[in-house]
Order: sequence, then C-alpha cells, then structure tokens
Amino acid sequence: MTTFTLGLDIGGSHVTAGLIDPAGRRVVRTARRDVAHTAPLETLLRAWADAAREAAGAQTAQLSHLGIAIPGPFDLTGGQSHMSHKFAALRAVPLRPHLRRALGPDFRPDLPLRFGNDADLFALGEWWASPHPPERLIGVTLGTGLGSGFILRGAARQDGPGVPPGGELWSVPTASGTLEDLLCGAAVTRLGHALTGRQGSAADWAGAARQGQPAAQAVWAALGTQLADGLRPWTTAFGADALVLGGNVSRAFDLFGPAVTLGPCRVRPSEYFELAPLLGAAAL
Repeated sequence: MTTFTLGLDIGGSHVTAGLIDPAGRRVVRTARRDVAHTAPLETLLRAWADAAREAAGAQTAQLSHLGIAIPGPFDLTGGQSHMSHKFAALRAVPLRPHLRRALGPDFRPDLPLRFGNDADLFALGEWWASPHPPERLIGVTLGTGLGSGFILRGAARQDGPGVPPGGELWSVPTASGTLEDLLCGAAVTRLGHALTGRQGSAADWAGAARQGQPAAQAVWAALGTQLADGLRPWTTAFGADALVLGGNVSRAFDLFGPAVTLGPCRVRPSEYFELAPLLGAAAL
C-alpha cells in the first residue's frame, strides 16, 4: 500500500493542507481555508481539520503522519503555543488532543502529529525536495517580515556554530535597527523613497524595473547589496553551501539576485515557495 504524508501550514490569515508523496517528494493535492489568527480556538481547529480532510481525500488510512508548520514561539515537543502577538486562542492550549478531536474519526487515533517551526520547515522542504540536497542550507523568507531556517544534514538547527539564537535572523541588530528592517517588503519601499524621493510598494518597484526604468532597477540592486551584506556573516559562519530565498519579495529575484554575491555559497530563489513548508512537514 502506498504511503503518504499530510502537511498543514498555519498562516495568519489562512491554512493550507497538502498531501505529499514521500517517495516522489512531491505535493499531490492541496486545500486551503481562510481563517484569521484572531479567530476563536474552535474556529481555527475546524478550518485546519476541514483543509486536512479535503487534502487527504481517500488516503487518510495511508498517512504516516501529519506534520504541522506553525509560527513561533511554540513548544514543538509539547504542542503548545507561547505566542502573544497572534493566535491568542492557542496560547498554552495542548493542541494535539484538540486537533485529534477536530479531525474526527476519518483519521486514525494514533496518527503521529508532529510540529515544526514554519520558517524551519520552509528551509527543510527546499532541502528535502532537492535532487542534490546540500549538507548545509539556509532558507530565508522575505515578505512582511524576515523568516529563517538553518538546515544541517537534513535537520533544523536552532543553535550551534554559525546559528543565531533560535535560528532567527530577523532580530539580529544592525547599525540602523534589525536585519528584518533591511530585508522585507517595507525595506524596498524605504529604499525606493531614499533613492528617488518617490513612494511605492515592492510590487510597484518590481513592475517599474521590469519596464526598464533605471531608477527602479537601482532600488532592487540596492536591496541585493543590503541582502548580501546582511547575510554574508551568517552564510560564512554556518558554512552554508546554499541560500534559498522565499517569500513574496523573492519573486523579484531576477531583479536583485545578480547583486547577491556570497562567495562559495550558492544563492537561488525558492523552487516551491508556499509548498515548501508542506514538503518540510512531510520530512519531519
């Protein structure tokens, strides 16, 4: 009998579920439900369970485990949230028994439920699904914020040589604030204003750059330089073979990627983007 895994990626405004074929390391089917992180516990659980059932389809009996990519701070072993900035209804709630109850009788009661940090699982998914996974990989997501995951031989690391506390780069101090301030969507807006005096979102500057406007192209080149300068100490200290960039800002990699030079560390955009945490959940 073919074995599958099921992944859940818990976001602030929605949840995505994916059925994964571990032999082929590919996503077979996905399902999504919109649900705000401010929703009550039962509403959150119902949305997660509905997405899981739809993605699993008729394969529930063939699942090896359910992997859950969730933001932190979160006790991955105990299955309890320590978040205070969002998902207030989850705080200090033992999620495994609650989620089993929401999933209902379609899922066997002894199905392993495994939690992973969402940024770690983005990086792990990119590593796991690669035809030639490197020994050391850093995954960074560039969006409204900055997420990061450090992978050493297929395991996420939150400490150790070259790894910031908790594996989190967002709070690393810089001369002007934190690394997140330099490497997110709002950073593109700030760079655009600083270089041109004009306002615009990251999407605005990407559109202008692809239309051949030199000022917009300079904004993205400046972001690439900031990214290289900000991440080079970490790719060097960790000895990273590869840096993978995800998140919506990274969809403009063609515009800023040429400015990102990190020595022997190969830099590439994500191959899977929103599917990567689901693949990482399968690899847990």
